[in-house]
Amino acid sequence: MGSTGMIFKYLAKSRKEFILSLVYQSMSIVFALFVPIFTGRMVGGLDPNNAVPLTGWDLLFYFSMIILFGFLSFYTNRTGRLQGAVVASAAAYYLRININNAIFRQSFSYFDKTETGQLIARATSDVEETQGIFGMGFNLGLQGSIQMVGVVSASIFLNLQLSLIFMIVIPTSLIASFILTKKMKPIYYETRESFGELTNTIRENIIGAQVVRMFSNQDKERQKFYDNNKRFYNASVRTAKFDSLIMPLNYVIIGFTMVSVLFIGGNLVIQGAMELEILVTFQGYLGILMFPLVMWGQIMMMYIQADAALSRIREVIESTPDVKDIKGAIPITSMKGDVKFENVSFGYTSDHRVLKDITFEVPAGKKLAILGTTGSGKSTIINLLPRFYEINEGTIKIDDISIKKFLLKDLRQNIGIVSQETFLFNKSIGKNIAFGVENATQEEIESAAKIANLHDFIASLPEGYETIVGERGTRLSGGQKQRLSIARAIIVKPKILIFDDSTSSVDVETEFKIQNALERIMKGTTTLIITQRISTIRNADSILVLDKGRVVGKGTHDQLIDSNVLYKQIYETLFQKQKFGTEKKETVEGGI
Repeated sequence: MGSTGMIFKYLAKSRKEFILSLVYQSMSIVFALFVPIFTGRMVGGLDPNNAVPLTGWDLLFYFSMIILFGFLSFYTNRTGRLQGAVVASAAAYYLRININNAIFRQSFSYFDKTETGQLIARATSDVEETQGIFGMGFNLGLQGSIQMVGVVSASIFLNLQLSLIFMIVIPTSLIASFILTKKMKPIYYETRESFGELTNTIRENIIGAQVVRMFSNQDKERQKFYDNNKRFYNASVRTAKFDSLIMPLNYVIIGFTMVSVLFIGGNLVIQGAMELEILVTFQGYLGILMFPLVMWGQIMMMYIQADAALSRIREVIESTPDVKDIKGAIPITSMKGDVKFENVSFGYTSDHRVLKDITFEVPAGKKLAILGTTGSGKSTIINLLPRFYEINEGTIKIDDISIKKFLLKDLRQNIGIVSQETFLFNKSIGKNIAFGVENATQEEIESAAKIANLHDFIASLPEGYETIVGERGTRLSGGQKQRLSIARAIIVKPKILIFDDSTSSVDVETEFKIQNALERIMKGTTTLIITQRISTIRNADSILVLDKGRVVGKGTHDQLIDSNVLYKQIYETLFQKQKFGTEKKETVEGGI
């Protein structure tokens, strides 16, 4: 669907108001067309050579008719514009809903390829850019079109010769405006793209403010902002240059039309071929015509602006997610949690496989620890289980059913994930914990916090569970954020629980308490853990060792320590690292 189709699609969301606006504005133009007629009769009647001279009562009648039809035109025009404003506001309202829904619908791979700043710009400033065509553009376009049709029709009825001037001038003006606005289309698109880049730069500099300062890269980031800002400025100036031509050009055309009507009509009056009142009426019609001729150039500008914005919005709305429910997807009424990967291969790009022929099984209620070298595909495995990405080959099953056959919503509601990079909303601690559970009770929230060893800390805060965590949880430490993330995952009582190195920011003692609480509360839950903690690895029911996207070892700690060289190397490295950390801590605490 093109931009024009989108505009009418969203305008039609308020069909009743659209029809009412059309009716009222049509009535407004009909009433307005009577004003020049009575004005012409007033002026024409003042001609001393008029066969029937006007009386004072005639002038009063014509004057009253001008006031009456002027008022009726004003009232119906205002009412029509109000209905048009409702249509325009509703169009923007539904457009925002659809782009927001489209963003939520997208798979993880979409966000890997699309800059966040560009998405923000499309969902905000690009939608605002369409307001012109939905609002004033719709009202003025509708009114102007009706005015043109009404003026031309009335002028043909009055005098065919003078009406030919209108029939030549109107298309000339529209064609000139169309040619100019067409040249502006790529410039407007560049303006929207450059604004998106500018938004992305500002977002990165705000989010990465600490990193920029740590590496003293302020000058480099300032230059980056300057370059993007300059690009947006240049595009805006080029737009203004073309924009400045349209209205003056139309004024020239209107001036030429006015002089032509006076010259041709004046000669006809002098020759006696036309009455003076008709010439005056034509001048009145020209006054009515001036508005749409000038505004249609602006409306075309609004359309080009909206077209550039809608093209970018359409890229989001019409994007098909890589991962979606298949036809006939089934709901999950109950889940045991038996997990199987069968010959699974996956790559974020078509030419590079991150995982190659991965096969393993985690029986329901058991715990699997995943180890491997950097970039071996550990985090990728846990991203595939909830179908954040679609696998290229093989099958992933839960309870011997392919995960593709489940409704995505049900699948993900049964899988709790605690990632290494914790994202928190700028809400209260309680609302962050209860994010995945609708109408969670305070008792459930506190129970989850106790399991995550966070309740005592929260209770010590003046506002307790109502404490606002700040944007991205900036008011909490790394360990507190991770424990809150654990509470958020376990409150949903998932049948499968995934930990992606999620206790790396907590001390050994806290992790021990968390693990003990989880052991008691989450019995029967299948658990996949990416971890660097020796205790967690040894306590796992089985261990999966990855290297360069392949499984190079499976078994228990005792089985792998003697039979798998890579596992032994990783284990000994972690053991020495944690032993050194423990000794260092004891030395500091002992004051030596």
